[in-house]
Amino acid sequence: MQPEEIMDNLINALKGTSEYNQYHNLLEHIKSQPELYNRISEYRRRSLAMQMSDSENFIHENNKLQKEYYDLQNNALSNEFFSAEHQYCVMVRNLQNKFLEGTGIETDFLEG
Repeated sequence: MQPEEIMDNLINALKGTSEYNQYHNLLEHIKSQPELYNRISEYRRRSLAMQMSDSENFIHENNKLQKEYYDLQNNALSNEFFSAEHQYCVMVRNLQNKFLEGTGIETDFLEG
């Protein structure tokens, strides 16, 4: 079996997981509400940019962002989506870690 076939099989198997399906179902539901989708997208963009920065004021900036998007925290649909997205990302990260460990790719240099 070729590596591409193995990856295709893995992707098809992932599409059968509850994490994948819950995330994508909620994403489609949110997309049907353009205002909510745009607000969530802006929050996700800004949150990711902040997490990837080397800001010394991360806690302050995060608190400010949380206050600005407080309405999303009180919206049941957005909360459910954020939870599903988190669970899906954790699943993908765990698979990535298992792949890296199982294939013997040396990653110790990333820790230094």
